[in-house]
Order: sequence, then structure tokens, then C-alpha cells
Amino acid sequence: MTTFFQAWRKRQAERQAAEWEEEKESARQAVEEVPPWIRSDVRRVIETLIDGPDGEIQRALDELWTLLETDPALRDRFWRLRVVDDAVEFLKT
Repeated sequence: MTTFFQAWRKRQAERQAAEWEEEKESARQAVEEVPPWIRSDVRRVIETLIDGPDGEIQRALDELWTLLETDPALRDRFWRLRVVDDAVEFLKT
């Protein structure tokens, strides 16, 4: 017999997993807006932020900002991504 709390926790976990999948997809879609000559580098950096080791987060963020430094609009677009925000918050802790 499932308790209310167990059912609630399961639903919360499923919702959180679905939100994370949406955020990953949003980040991957943003990569497609990047000029072709840096797209593969930006893709690699975003994938590092999504699935890479914790020790690579700072390097990945630094590289992302360097890659996007000539385009303030794209930089702003990536700054608003939850994946990037989560990485920044992770580094603050």
C-alpha cells in the first residue's frame, strides 16, 4: 500500500525530471542559434554543463563567455538558460 507521502514524492521526482529534460532541450536548442563557426565548441561546452564532471563546470562557463563575447544578445540568451544559472549557483556553493 502506497502512502500519500510516497505518492507525492514520486510525483515530485517525476515532475523535476521532466523539468530538467525541458531545460536540457532548451539549452540544446539555444546552441542552434549560435553562428556555425563556433557552434560545435558551444555545443561541447553546453554538454559539459549538462552531463560533465563537476570539476569542469568553471572551465566550461569561462569558455562559453569567451566564445560568446562578441555577441551580447547571444550572451544574454545563454545567461538566461537554467542550465547556465544552475552551473553558476553550483560554483557559488
